[in-house]
Amino acid sequence: MKKMLKKADIVLIALLILLSLLPLLTFGRPTAAVYAEIRQDGKILEQIPLTGHIGSREIPVTFPHDGREEHNLIRVENEKIAIIEADCPDKICVQTGAISRPGETIACLPHKLIIEIKEYNK
Repeated sequence: MKKMLKKADIVLIALLILLSLLPLLTFGRPTAAVYAEIRQDGKILEQIPLTGHIGSREIPVTFPHDGREEHNLIRVENEKIAIIEADCPDKICVQTGAISRPGETIACLPHKLIIEIKEYNK
């Protein structure tokens, strides 16, 4: 009876299995602690820690614009942040949905409101 697997085949299979686990080492690591920075017209309104945030919190943002008061309603919920209500004409900021990873942003251009996720300095 002929031998089906040779030593080289077993080494190759073991090497492929180890290589398949490599992404877990790279991407499976816990990410750094993050926070959301809320800016309106370039001024920082609030910095909210997202890592470890449990529960839900709503933050109303109101400001004068063209002689009337404009508003956005921001919700922080379980390590994510989103604009859930706005009185801007296009509502793209509401349609963006929740964000939680460093580098992600939500922008309400008519209201000059930016929410950006950032990492704490290591």
